[in-house]
Amino acid sequence: MSLLTLYGLSFLFGVTVGIFNPLMSTFMEQHQVSELWIGATSTVYFLTIALVTPVVERLLRKLGIRLILFLGCLLMMLSAPLFPLTSFLGLWFVIRIVMGLGVCAYLIGGQTALNLFCRDQNRASVSGLYFLAMGLGFIGGPAIGSYFYQISPSLAFLIGGGVMVAAMAMVWMFLPSSLRVKSGSRPAFFHLLKHFQFPIHGIFAYGMAEATLITLYPVFLLKQNYTVTQMGFTLSIFVVGSLISTVPVTNVADKSSKVRVLFICICVGIIASIGLITLTDYYLLLLFSGLAGASIGPVYPLCLALVGEQVSKENVGAGTALFTTTYSLGNATGPILAAFLMESLGNSYIFSGFIPVYIVLLLRIMRRKLKA
Repeated sequence: MSLLTLYGLSFLFGVTVGIFNPLMSTFMEQHQVSELWIGATSTVYFLTIALVTPVVERLLRKLGIRLILFLGCLLMMLSAPLFPLTSFLGLWFVIRIVMGLGVCAYLIGGQTALNLFCRDQNRASVSGLYFLAMGLGFIGGPAIGSYFYQISPSLAFLIGGGVMVAAMAMVWMFLPSSLRVKSGSRPAFFHLLKHFQFPIHGIFAYGMAEATLITLYPVFLLKQNYTVTQMGFTLSIFVVGSLISTVPVTNVADKSSKVRVLFICICVGIIASIGLITLTDYYLLLLFSGLAGASIGPVYPLCLALVGEQVSKENVGAGTALFTTTYSLGNATGPILAAFLMESLGNSYIFSGFIPVYIVLLLRIMRRKLKA
């Protein structure tokens, strides 16, 4: 029952983020806010998630997982509906910071619980289903949000807040209050970083790739003279490829080797990403977009499973906090670096930020295999 609750929460979280994040940018753009400030609020959001994770991890040990999840949903529910009620840029930054706090609490609480409920034999599969539920929610969120936004922006944000109320009810009703991380000495940051070299490296690169593809690849396509419809369909194929592949790939990882499957996914992801910037035939572009999603998407649950596999139950909260911090830093770094490279060297260098990071990880995995 607890795992089903976590899957349900993951779906509701995906719906909420799918409603809030695009509509916040849309609302600011309609109020003539420059792209620079829109991007700045997004960066502050991701940096907040990254910077507060040590604090949230300490609270997790003191308050327990259920209360942390409840507080995370509560912060999102209270903050986001305030966004369309003001046009003051400073307040928008404050709202994004509070949202970042809520999202951080949700991610650390939910993913810590997920790893506690897993066994090593099914860890990747369980993480894959969790990721799939979130992805399905994220697909539905923008459609729900845009429909109600046309009626009233405030109504759309209230709908998102209502979804979080449902999530809070699920947390309180179905998760046991006894669900806690065992107390013990907190491991040093650099000790954890050394212990989780492959998953932390992988999730940082994944964060860079995901944020770059979502935020700047649409710009790349439009500058290549593709229509808005073609651009939207290309991104949809990427998301569908990611969702379709996640469960079978993570099942294979549980039955063989998570590191080996991670290696293969990254290899295919690099090839697909190169295809996305070099191909000129639209139908081939769609094929490689689906291939990119199918190979890059499973990296997140694979890395999360590796963290859970390599840490003791006493330190799973700290490991999840480090995972969330690194992922958020990748999210914040990817678009900034890609934009700089596009501006300095040309649009075709859009993926020149995260591809080298992936290649270094491949070399590290190969080096470990040669030593073994």
